[in-house]
Amino acid sequence: MRTAFALGALAFLAVFGEAKAAQDQQQYQRAISDTSTPHYFVLVTVKDDVSGNAFTGCVSANSLKGAIFRELGGDWGPSDDADKRQAALAISHRADEIALKSSDHEFHFSKRAALDNVRPHYTEDELIEARKAVKSLGLKAMAPNTPERKSLGKLQWSAALACAIIEAGGSARQADITSEIYAEP
Repeated sequence: MRTAFALGALAFLAVFGEAKAAQDQQQYQRAISDTSTPHYFVLVTVKDDVSGNAFTGCVSANSLKGAIFRELGGDWGPSDDADKRQAALAISHRADEIALKSSDHEFHFSKRAALDNVRPHYTEDELIEARKAVKSLGLKAMAPNTPERKSLGKLQWSAALACAIIEAGGSARQADITSEIYAEP
């Protein structure tokens, strides 16, 4: 099932290739549904309906929901305007529903603000390095506070590591205080 709404133009979209594996639907839905501050990541395909470019990569679940919110015309506006706030809440709930119901994890956008919200924050080289690290160390070493994590260097804070964890079958989160990326069972 394709999620039927549009996404805006960004040249970087063509840079990222197809990911090696799809995210497990149960893990994807847990990531979308979670409201705690350590954010989960999701593996999605984003299509820019203006340029025709697409990428498959990892973004935080909150960023995805925010992109859908923006695509649907959501705007929080001034906090003292109760009608706008109520409308924004309704759009936010709709964005959550759209994200949650996606079975193919593919999203189409046409608005720049939406696309900017799901821009990957890693390079292809970082993704290759993260895939090698996860393959050589294993998912258990990607858990918080493992001695092997020290060998990851700057990858500990890269969304590329989240993507490599998801591709290897794990769930990836970003710690709320340290911003480190780690694997969960």
